[in-house]
Amino acid sequence: MRKHVGWMVALVMLLTAANPGLALSEPAPKQTESGLVAADTEQPSDPSPSQLVGFDTCDAFLDHLKSEALARVGPYGFARGRPVTFFGAEDAAEAAAEEDSGRAAGGSAGGSTKLTAGVDYSTTNVQEVGVDEPDIVKTDGTRILALAQGVLYYIDVSSGAPALVSTYDLWPWYNPLLRGLGSPDIELFLSGDTALLMMSGYRYEPLREPGVETVIVQIDLSQPVVLRVVRSLSIKGSLVSSRLVGERASLVLSSMPRIESEFVYPASMSESAMARAERANRAAIKESTLAHWLPGYELRVRNSRTAREGKLIKCSANYAPQEFSGFGLLSVLNLDLAENIGVGEVATVMAGGDTVYASADRLYVANRRWIDRNNFDAADAKGITTRIHRFAIGGSDGPVYEASGSVDGFLLNQFAMSEHNGYLRVASTDAPVWGWWRSEASESRVDVLERDGGELRAVGSVAGLGKGERIFAVRFIGEVGYVVTFRQTDPLYTIDLSDPSDPKVAGELKILGYSAYLHPIGEGLLLGVGRDADEVGRVKGTQVSIFDVSDLAKPVRTHQFTLPESSRTEVEFNHRAFLYWAPTGTAVLPVGWWGDRDESGRRGIYQGAIVLGVGPDGIEELGTIEHEPPKGAPEFDRGSYYWRYVPIRRSLVIGQTIFTLSDAGLAGTDLTSVSETSWTRFPYESSTYRY
Repeated sequence: MRKHVGWMVALVMLLTAANPGLALSEPAPKQTESGLVAADTEQPSDPSPSQLVGFDTCDAFLDHLKSEALARVGPYGFARGRPVTFFGAEDAAEAAAEEDSGRAAGGSAGGSTKLTAGVDYSTTNVQEVGVDEPDIVKTDGTRILALAQGVLYYIDVSSGAPALVSTYDLWPWYNPLLRGLGSPDIELFLSGDTALLMMSGYRYEPLREPGVETVIVQIDLSQPVVLRVVRSLSIKGSLVSSRLVGERASLVLSSMPRIESEFVYPASMSESAMARAERANRAAIKESTLAHWLPGYELRVRNSRTAREGKLIKCSANYAPQEFSGFGLLSVLNLDLAENIGVGEVATVMAGGDTVYASADRLYVANRRWIDRNNFDAADAKGITTRIHRFAIGGSDGPVYEASGSVDGFLLNQFAMSEHNGYLRVASTDAPVWGWWRSEASESRVDVLERDGGELRAVGSVAGLGKGERIFAVRFIGEVGYVVTFRQTDPLYTIDLSDPSDPKVAGELKILGYSAYLHPIGEGLLLGVGRDADEVGRVKGTQVSIFDVSDLAKPVRTHQFTLPESSRTEVEFNHRAFLYWAPTGTAVLPVGWWGDRDESGRRGIYQGAIVLGVGPDGIEELGTIEHEPPKGAPEFDRGSYYWRYVPIRRSLVIGQTIFTLSDAGLAGTDLTSVSETSWTRFPYESSTYRY
């Protein structure tokens, strides 16, 4: 029996361990004498570090893992070598989203009339038309599925009068599928009469091995009075992101090896104690099996107590970079929502992955280059590098790994990548690893990558954008790119990408403040959402701008709207919180603002959504929407301040009604008069602070 110190030491080791990896697959590669195989037979004989190699057998993969682990293990496990934290590269403003014309979901139980997305109702604000993204609310125009306070609500809106029909409880202490899963983040897809719920959290219960786990639940909506679980799939690892094209859901998961649970730690700081611990850890690695390195899964039919178990990853579908990128595995798997879900083909890469972009047929996963602090040298300090891996996801054989490449700098979010006519455009900020704000040398760039065998090669680039600043927003539309950088002022750059081998800065506009979200609202018009700022860069309230970009050489801000004393809107870091309803030129965004003092002298913080009319003629405030907490809810005191109303998370349009979602309920508001037409209150339980 191996000794372990307390849970706190284990937690520290987990947080400082090597960076998680990346996963996906491709056709059977050619065998080499070493057991490693090139991921693409057309790749150069001397592949770049970004390219991957595959494994023809499980023994070859296990030998590779053990070799890398033995080179890095110490008395404290893998803690002595871990990824460098890149300060200032936080996910600050998920910047833009293209309106999704969507598709009408079939087989609605709420009504027989088939409605048209983008005409009769709005859909989730996504990056690519036809590529749906998970969210906390979905609709097909006749029903609304909403996640709030750990509960799935089914609201029938087919008659025009919203009616709460049924609920499905996702609280871990109520739901046996989720027992022991702490604080899961929950998102969903809606496809016909199927809802797919996806959640990740740290699972701890006496009869299960603790660790991060992703649970996927397939629910049948054909009989909405009773939401029936069809199947559930539990996978060891966290959900990075997912996409839905038609009825095909592609999930990207990241997992860490469980070999660390076998490590021991020194009882003291003495040299002998250190040596004993390291010898024990090396022995654990040598004795390890694939079960210590690969994530497992459990597949349950309905709420059955019995489950089909197995390993998620196939050895022949594993790939590893030429340059070590951590012990994590990032896996991509497809689920067909027209059928009962199961574990099909899975492709895996042994590298990190945190940013996902997808077109209809391809998926790209990016991560900052892993740096081993044991071997940190001057070359590592020069700047940040981002690796990008490309996979085909549209084939009948499941995900297939295709190629890898790299760019200088770090990516803001998924909108920093965009595919057009076979080229991948990537916007990044290049800076020293210790932080972009500590050096005037930081600058941003746009690279254009093309697949060349197993490598994504740069065929064109333009650099020198916003020196001393970093990217706050990116938008690629057709053959044009829009990049916003910020430190004190907000330069908006227009990038001509019509010639992939020779991208050029076409124009530049400098204004105060910044835009963190960019959205097209008509021919030659771009809407920006961000913050106002003064001459030295101190930010003020939420700001909405309209830019005329019809002349790329001379972008102009034609209109500006500022909400004084307001907080940062969720739109800045989550594009799905934004609604633009093109038929009426209406924009809705959640926001909080300071109110007047009450009789006691306290100032109120109001939460709600602001409704704007936007277009070539300007920006008009049409009204605000607020949700009051239910009766009996706790008062949220903050010292001398008090909170009023509940934050609105999402908004959507069905017919002539704006529906807004909060934890308290779903409000209907007339699209024209911005007056309340309905209120569907969600149940509130004071004992668990649930609305």
